[in-house]
Formats: sequence, structure tokens, C-alpha cells
Amino acid sequence: MGSFSDLIPKVETGCAVWETAPPDPADKTARDHLDRWTADVRASGHRVTAVLGYCVGSVFAAGLAARVATWQDAPRLIVFDPERPHPELLHRHYCDAIGALAGFLRPGRADAARADGDRALHEISNMPDLAVALSDLVVAYGEPALTGVGLAADRTAELLGGFRAFLSYLVSAAELDPREGWATATAITSATQHNGLNTLPPGERDGTVAREIVFDLPHAELLRDANVVAAVSDLLGEVDR
Repeated sequence: MGSFSDLIPKVETGCAVWETAPPDPADKTARDHLDRWTADVRASGHRVTAVLGYCVGSVFAAGLAARVATWQDAPRLIVFDPERPHPELLHRHYCDAIGALAGFLRPGRADAARADGDRALHEISNMPDLAVALSDLVVAYGEPALTGVGLAADRTAELLGGFRAFLSYLVSAAELDPREGWATATAITSATQHNGLNTLPPGERDGTVAREIVFDLPHAELLRDANVVAAVSDLLGEVDR
């Protein structure tokens, strides 16, 4: 999976680039995240020319750009496969986590874990409750597996706790409505049908963003591709001029 760490070093821009810190376990709400990030930006005294967001991070990017716009001109908003959180997304990340653990699980346990995750998705419609259930399942399957291969207890707790914090971060994004911000944004879209704007029906997709640039790339490669790097360089260049 590509990340901003892959993209940004290759982008041509005269701007300094800041990356938001990972979710803090003490942050419980979307406002907590935005308060923490906004405080750092405001204290720096820098002028913000653009805010970039990836996947559900695009929801927070819209919120952060709106906060910044209260003390300076609104920064440009660039979003990559922007997506609001939904139960299927939480389940997809759960399946990714089980896939990462599969090599450490006893025979048949990965299939059992996937079946339990499918059952949770089918039975729990409330996203906060689903996030708790899926996080508990990752612990239930992952803790004995990682302990069994000799991983220290504190490291095991850190890894599994990181997944819980990540799902909590995704769920908290549902507290925000990014539509006003996204309506001004440029979206960079992959070809993966279950990500970003591709998940929306045509009638709802139209007008979601101000401009959309589509690449024939899988979602996981969007932040690694040279053509995407060039597009982002051009977009930031427009802001610099």
C-alpha cells in the first residue's frame, strides 16, 4: 500500500510538507484529532497552501482545511480516493489484519477469523460497536498467535492496540460532513471499484468534487505512481504561482 511517504519526496514543490501525526489513543472524537493537528499548524505560523488527504483521511483533510480557513485564505484541497467511513470499510481492514496474521495462526484459524468477521458485519450495523467487535476479534486471534511465535507481550499489545486505534480513527471520521469541503476539492481517483468516488452511484458522484483526475491504477498504487506525482506537482505549482 502506497503512502504519502512514497509520494511526497518525489513531488516538485517549493513548499515545506507536514504530515499529520498518527492517531493518538487519547483522541476519541474527530474534534480531538482536528484540535491536535490544528494546534500544531496554528502555532507554527506557516501559511498553508494546500491540504492533502487519502481515503478516509480525506474527510479529516476537509475538516482541517476548514479550520485553517478561519485565520487565512482557504488552502487548496487535494484528495486521493476520498471516502467516508462505512461498515464494509471496517470489515475490509479487519480482513487485511487477519491476512497479515495468517502466517502465525494455526491451520484453520484464519478461516475461522474471517467467518467471525463476516458474522459481525452481518449482525452489527452500528459502526462504533462493529469497530469494537472487530478489534476484539483481532485480539482474540492475534494475541495467542503472536505470543506463540515469541513476540514480547508489550510489542503484541502495541500492534493489536494500533489496529483498535485505527478503527476508532475511521469511525470518528463519520462525525464530520466533508461535502462542503470536497465540493471545492480536486480528487485523484484510482480504478479500484470499491474505493473512493468509485463507490458512489453516478447521480451522487456528479458534483461531489470540483475536479476529478482519474488514473488506471489500483488503489494501493495511487501514491506510488510517477504520473500521479506529476499531477500533484502541477496542482501544487498552480498554488505556488
